[in-house]
Amino acid sequence: MKQTARPLAAVLLALSLVTLSTASVRLSPDGNNTSVQYRTNGGWALPDGDWTVGIWDNNFAGNGGWLIGYSAPDNGGSLNLSYDHVAGRYYVGGQDAAGNLFGGAKFNGIAGSLSSGYPGRPPGLFMPRLHIIRRRAGYSEYLVAEAGHAPVLVASEARPFGVTTAGNWCLGSKQGAGPFYDADLEGFFFATSAITDADLCRLSAGFKPADVVSITRELAVYFPLESTADAIAAFTRFGASEAIANAPMLRGARSSRQLSADTLVPTQVVSLASFQPFQVIRHHNGSADVRFTGFDHGTAPADIELRFIDEDHHLASAGRPRRTNSPGGGAAVQATLSVPKGYWKTMEVRRVRSAGGKADSNRPVRTWCRWAVGEVVVVWGDSIQGQVDGPSRVNKVAPNSFTAKYLTSITPTLPGDTNSLVKGTWNLLRGSGMGGGSQGENLIANTLSEASGCCVGLSVFWRGASQLDHWNGRTSLNSYNAAKVTMLANGGLNKPNIITWVGNCASAKLNANASAYHSDFDLFKNVLDADLGAGTWQLLIMPFPITYAPDTTPALGAHKVREACWRWTRDHPEAGAFAGVSLDHTTKDGVHPTDSAWDLMGPRWGNAAGWMRDPKKFADPRAGEIVGFQRDGTDLIVQLRLYAGTALTLKNPSANISGLSVSSDNFASTLPIKSAVLIGPTQFKITLASMPPGLLKLRYLYGNPGAGANGKAPVDPAAAGVDNILYVNAGPANILAIQPIWGAESGNWALAESRKP
Repeated sequence: MKQTARPLAAVLLALSLVTLSTASVRLSPDGNNTSVQYRTNGGWALPDGDWTVGIWDNNFAGNGGWLIGYSAPDNGGSLNLSYDHVAGRYYVGGQDAAGNLFGGAKFNGIAGSLSSGYPGRPPGLFMPRLHIIRRRAGYSEYLVAEAGHAPVLVASEARPFGVTTAGNWCLGSKQGAGPFYDADLEGFFFATSAITDADLCRLSAGFKPADVVSITRELAVYFPLESTADAIAAFTRFGASEAIANAPMLRGARSSRQLSADTLVPTQVVSLASFQPFQVIRHHNGSADVRFTGFDHGTAPADIELRFIDEDHHLASAGRPRRTNSPGGGAAVQATLSVPKGYWKTMEVRRVRSAGGKADSNRPVRTWCRWAVGEVVVVWGDSIQGQVDGPSRVNKVAPNSFTAKYLTSITPTLPGDTNSLVKGTWNLLRGSGMGGGSQGENLIANTLSEASGCCVGLSVFWRGASQLDHWNGRTSLNSYNAAKVTMLANGGLNKPNIITWVGNCASAKLNANASAYHSDFDLFKNVLDADLGAGTWQLLIMPFPITYAPDTTPALGAHKVREACWRWTRDHPEAGAFAGVSLDHTTKDGVHPTDSAWDLMGPRWGNAAGWMRDPKKFADPRAGEIVGFQRDGTDLIVQLRLYAGTALTLKNPSANISGLSVSSDNFASTLPIKSAVLIGPTQFKITLASMPPGLLKLRYLYGNPGAGANGKAPVDPAAAGVDNILYVNAGPANILAIQPIWGAESGNWALAESRKP
């Protein structure tokens, strides 16, 4: 036990000083011990005002219980850090003497859990992780500092929390029986001030609280767990201590089998305080320039070397020199590396080749906090986009473990994710498994991850019935600015390189907005270029769904929006992609897909994201289009070009193809069609009642504009022209419609005989 020489305030009990050896001790030697813990003989209280409690752990996991436990008599207060093995997260809670909660709920009987937990981690040999429970300027905070990284603010609340009465503390507490923890508790401290983030970074790199002057003067209790003695002045160890499990390494150890008495405290260490863990940094043309900053805490000049480790694929890069002849002594380190896109990485940094003698790290600072250079996707738009993360679609598709999820605008929690998302930090929805969410999220992320060979960061932000002009500044930037807060979080590390959009029904409902849709995309591009950088992003215009319930959107407006999407992607190939349409979109209210429709739409969205990066493996979401027609006696033979699938298909092969009309006077009138049937894999035949002389024009539209009341689609599917249109079967879940004949000018979507569009 080690503490400051001065007595504690009235809220603290006096504790004896003990001289400790420089070694660590394993908390759980056999991985199945229900009583191994440290417990105070006396106790102390939490003061009113600022304070900090910290504890190092290496691989704390198990079937429930506490990592830190404090309880005062007569409900005089509590403070707890627990691990929930079901959620795979750590949770913090507490209660002061007046009953004020540290946090806002109860979790496994622990009062006052903060809203967002911190994920566990898989087994491995890692430097200790530092958990911080901090009271600062009226805020209750839970932070975690991975070894070598800046502390991550997991959760923060402005909430009253005052003094507690003195009570006993336990480290590694356990409620009930059962397998305990395969853990390595490295130390514990209590300071009567809010320790700064900069000093927390030093502690995460291997410094002890007593070694940092700014902490020492506020240090009330420091228990480094560096003695193998069973009796300690303030803490008593329960359970055997002679066995050392083959598990995470002790502080300063060079192997997992090394005994505590033989370990060395790390000295030649480098602390990297860069981005927060679990980041997916967007790539551009396959790589990203990643900036690392930190401090060299060595004691002699040496070179600094960094390497990346792919834990999931058991790959490690060679050490890359980052700075030569670094002086140590807390000197600043700055390094910018070009990092290729890929899967989750960890880092290992060390000092080597000292100019003044041996200065190699006696143990390199190795982080667990995962990060990746990969695809960053935002799903924006109206409520159809919002259904991508709909709670009703959760657990339909398993995540692939290479996805990080960002703050979303959906409010209901998802099964398996009991924590609200924290603005500015990434959230791992399934604890240590990473990834997870609704069907739409997982299909987009999984297919894109597979196609691009990297991790995917994903967020969803939508506004109900929001038109494109509500995002691009023509009438408003409110929707865009709300999403922008998330996009620019973490110093801009979350900027997307893919924005998904659907040619939305909200814009199609108003003719003025539908007609301006192409120019609205131009305005949107200007806004995105300003915030993201020109040439760094792509607008993935997902297949426009054919809505029929009947559709409440005027069919002519929907076609104007579809045509604008199609034309804009061809006018801006560097920024836009796809803009096809899709079939079998049934709705529950004329706009929003039913769950059965999402079984088709969700895979289509994922397929489009995958095709953008791997067009050989995924189906082209444009499906196909009519490219020409010519007369053959009383028939018209229509030629199609297919982009996806192998052949044309109809829902009802014995019925006429719907959505077709032919005219000899630019559609002032139309010619009666006797039949319209398939005659080959890329052809169909239209038979007219009579063949007039002169040039003919062919129109292929869905919804028969103007055929229903008020220009909307008729109730009858046949009259609406959506009952038997052409499609390409690009896989059971990717039924894609043949594209309408788009027009070069508003209201004229026609193809002239023997000409190509």
